[in-house]
Amino acid sequence: MNRGIGVLAAVVAATACGETTGPGGLNDPTGLRLSLAAIDAVFASPVVRSVGLFLYGVPIPQPVGGAPLIPDSLLGKTFAFNCDSQRYMVTAQTGAPSRAVRLMLYQLALAGSILCPATAIGQLDLTDASTADTTAIRVRGTGVGDSAAYVDYAIRHAAADPQFAATAVGWVSDGHQRVDFHGAGHRGPVFNSSVAVMQLEDSAADAHATLSDSADMGGDTWSDAVALTFGHGVVTLGLSGVASWFNTLMSWDQIVTVDDLPFAKVGGALVPEGGQPTLRPLGRPVPFTEEERLLLLDLVAAPGTVRFDLIRLLSAGAHLVGITL
Repeated sequence: MNRGIGVLAAVVAATACGETTGPGGLNDPTGLRLSLAAIDAVFASPVVRSVGLFLYGVPIPQPVGGAPLIPDSLLGKTFAFNCDSQRYMVTAQTGAPSRAVRLMLYQLALAGSILCPATAIGQLDLTDASTADTTAIRVRGTGVGDSAAYVDYAIRHAAADPQFAATAVGWVSDGHQRVDFHGAGHRGPVFNSSVAVMQLEDSAADAHATLSDSADMGGDTWSDAVALTFGHGVVTLGLSGVASWFNTLMSWDQIVTVDDLPFAKVGGALVPEGGQPTLRPLGRPVPFTEEERLLLLDLVAAPGTVRFDLIRLLSAGAHLVGITL
């Protein structure tokens, strides 16, 4: 689970359909686990993953004083990465939409940096979609050569919204599977905290998820209160409670439900980072099967994983709208 992250996520499903066998039981934990594991699959696809390069900023100056999100001088321009300078630079390339600025996307190394010599695999077009009372950015990512769309979303901040509040609506695709998402987030009541609510859906695969998240972050601590539901077929899994981190040590105090019935207690205090929580059955005398145990561990990790995936995806637009994810 990644710390210090805060807005939005997505679910893709496999073909297996899990069904409950009775109170607190599962007859297909493997199918549910495959469905849950597919959350990351779309975001790990090459074009979608490459958008995460802009997690820490875009090569476009942030607007000030009510100026357009994208300066007129950059409309229709294309930025490409220069391996010698290790920077994005404006080029003479043509083809960018006349009312947008284009950022070329490239193959990334495992660590997330651009592999040089740089190989372009996509392009990200950013368009100012603001109105008189709303600041908004539209972001669309397509492939190079096939022109297929892989990313399409908008981030909006209305004048009536609290400072740093925003909504994000859109979808991502790996070329085969599409995940739609809708989320809203804002700063929390205390310094360096955030609150987010996200809805995620793959209607064709009958997979649906909702995540409510409240995070508090300090210099060497963070605490994350989550309420996650994941539905696939006729089964609904729930995860609620708190996970926290302190100076490389993890703690959990969470409950897992199956169709609203208690199924597992997730615990553990001051576990070295990278370790696993304890899992205790609730409402039944028998221990978990190995597949049930693996499903529970995946469910516990899911909120942090999907949040980080969507933070990477949305960062290019969020930097221009002026919100902190």
